[in-house]
Amino acid sequence: MKLGLVLEGGASRTVFSCGIMDSLLKYNILADYVIGASAGISYGVSYCAEQIGRNRRIIAEYMDDTRYMGIRHFFDKNNKCYYNLEFVYKTIPGGLVPFDFDKYRDFKGNIIAAVTRLDTGEAEHLELPRDDSAFLGLQASCALPLLFKPIKIGNYYYMDGGIVDSIPFEKALADGCDKIIVILTRERGYIKKREAAIGLISACYRRYPKFVAAVKRRHDKYNSDIKKLFKYEREGRAFVICPPDTHGIKRTERKPGILLQFHDEGYIYAESVMDKIKSFLE
Repeated sequence: MKLGLVLEGGASRTVFSCGIMDSLLKYNILADYVIGASAGISYGVSYCAEQIGRNRRIIAEYMDDTRYMGIRHFFDKNNKCYYNLEFVYKTIPGGLVPFDFDKYRDFKGNIIAAVTRLDTGEAEHLELPRDDSAFLGLQASCALPLLFKPIKIGNYYYMDGGIVDSIPFEKALADGCDKIIVILTRERGYIKKREAAIGLISACYRRYPKFVAAVKRRHDKYNSDIKKLFKYEREGRAFVICPPDTHGIKRTERKPGILLQFHDEGYIYAESVMDKIKSFLE
């Protein structure tokens, strides 16, 4: 059986998923195929490197650090982003909370980041190279409109994978996964609404009309995908994990107390359904 792990994004809300992944690793549940969008895959690489607790340490020690995120980083001509890209993707994994590149390279399966190509407005799924110490694929998948600059990979510019493929379970199934564990960052029953900042996004990205069109239909695509995902759950092809309550946490939340509690809720919830997860895998 080929097992897939599918990780929704959600920026700071994705700390819930980190708790789930730590519990999966505790029980040696390591997927053959890991795919995610935005912060989902950005945190997911620690799972692929089998580093239990690494994401929790980052949350505890650095999410509220002014070097991590903040409006002042927009005015750095080398950054132009709400998040300090060098600090997040180089300083932290390179030394403050070391990333185990050797273990990451040893991961036998696929590691895929969902991204949105700026000129076409279409989803693409990038296989993450194991020697990319700059984590460009992760940066591209996390590049939220207005909060990030577009990320160039090869000849093209990319932005947040969650715009077109927030929960890339269809790609996992198309690539041969027999069963998938899907971790969401919204409550079961959540219905996405039209992007509140669509006017500003339309103005800022007017050179890319296909991208703007993708943002405008994002909520419809998401809600349609959720219906399909829960159909697969009823059929026994997917095990879907949702936070019982997101407590109104915003995507740029940075207070360690709030985020650590949400992380630990994820871990405790995974422990409570672990027997069901094991039965699903059998």
